[in-house]
Amino acid sequence: MKEFMKRTMITKSLSLLLTAIALFSCLTTQAADQSVVAEKGGEPLRIDAPKLAKLNFDLSSGGLPIAPGLETYTVIRSDREHPERAEGLGWTYQHHPDIAAWHGRLYVGWNSCERDEDAWPSRELYSSSTNGRDWAKPAEMFPQGVSTPLRMYFFLAPNGRMLVIAGLRVSNDRTSERTKGGLVVRELRSDHSLGEVFALRAPPHAVPSQPPRYDTSADKGFVTACQQLLGDRRFLLQQDYGNLLDPAQRMKWNDPKNWEGDAQLKKDADKYGKAMCFFERKDGAIVGVGKNRWVTISRDGGRTWTQPVRPESLVSGMGKVWGQKTSDGRYALIYNPDKERRWPLAMLTSDDGISFGDPHAVHGELPSRRYEGLYKDPGASYHRGLSKWNNDGSWKDGALWLVYSLNKEDIRVIRVPVSSSAKKLSSTPVSADTTLVISQESLKTKPSFCRRLSLWPSERKASHVHAR
Repeated sequence: MKEFMKRTMITKSLSLLLTAIALFSCLTTQAADQSVVAEKGGEPLRIDAPKLAKLNFDLSSGGLPIAPGLETYTVIRSDREHPERAEGLGWTYQHHPDIAAWHGRLYVGWNSCERDEDAWPSRELYSSSTNGRDWAKPAEMFPQGVSTPLRMYFFLAPNGRMLVIAGLRVSNDRTSERTKGGLVVRELRSDHSLGEVFALRAPPHAVPSQPPRYDTSADKGFVTACQQLLGDRRFLLQQDYGNLLDPAQRMKWNDPKNWEGDAQLKKDADKYGKAMCFFERKDGAIVGVGKNRWVTISRDGGRTWTQPVRPESLVSGMGKVWGQKTSDGRYALIYNPDKERRWPLAMLTSDDGISFGDPHAVHGELPSRRYEGLYKDPGASYHRGLSKWNNDGSWKDGALWLVYSLNKEDIRVIRVPVSSSAKKLSSTPVSADTTLVISQESLKTKPSFCRRLSLWPSERKASHVHAR
């Protein structure tokens, strides 16, 4: 009798287990089917925003409504005449920013050059803030002459250590994304001090004054964190063309010879892989989106990727496209919706990470460039937000925080309340008091003065522009 009851219980348990497996399989298949249906027309990412086809580029916002509750703060404002108010030397090129949250502070890192993009003299700087509004005086991320700019500077290792990285400088020649490969690293400690400088990844050619290798450190936790970074393929793929990885580790599509298509497509593919951004959709698929509208999908955790496509509805050019999941479980996509211009800076939202709409401007002014310089495109661009790689969860306000470069002269951060992405945003049209008319003078390279203007009329107290 006991044996019979035992067999009966086992049979029921197996039956329940099989039912659960079948139900899970059904739900998984249903979610996958829904995602495939959503990707209609073969587009892995779709923009459903008719307003973007009617932008007014005489306005800094393009005529889009400003995101409700938007706050904008200045991290650094270039000032050649009063360098003590800026980074200390009076350099006028500030670009390539990244942002991180660590032990209750926001951090921003960026590249600073004396005058021209990617030209010597150059250095990587950083600043921090306890409230997002007030920023510490910029300091060197690495000693000048050691580092070059990257797309990203912060890595939160799985073992809990925060690393700061940059390219390893091999000469004082103009830097090129094609030739980058070496890395330098140091720890950002929990007390907010910086650790010793090490070489993380060797450059293609030997450097006489290269820092000691990271694995010579006596700190085993630091060594482990460095190894975890080097093993995070997707993190390193954020840098252009996969050049921070050995060829065998790169995405298949980083080599144009692997593309299926005509000669023109293979030629275009040579520019694939610039400034990649990755986010995970609700169905588990990982989306990779980069410059020039390229989008690719992985459904196996990043091991393989679909051949990249350029969705017709995504209009963008050499400006960065940033996508991320927000704290309410939805998604935001931020980019410059034009093939040439870097304004407006628009934010679109999505429930599923596939179809994005309801565009709003998250930058409401375009002041004149104050200083001459090579490749200093006007506008707000090269924006990045918080992600699993740079956020330890200690920044608790739940808003969307982004950093961007303005005219490649100033570094700013913005805060957008997540309530703005949790529901349809206000469709109040933009009026003269919430945006600026762009004069042709602002698009010239000669120096001119910058007016500090508020994004909002005085009675709208929720949003302000703050400049130091």
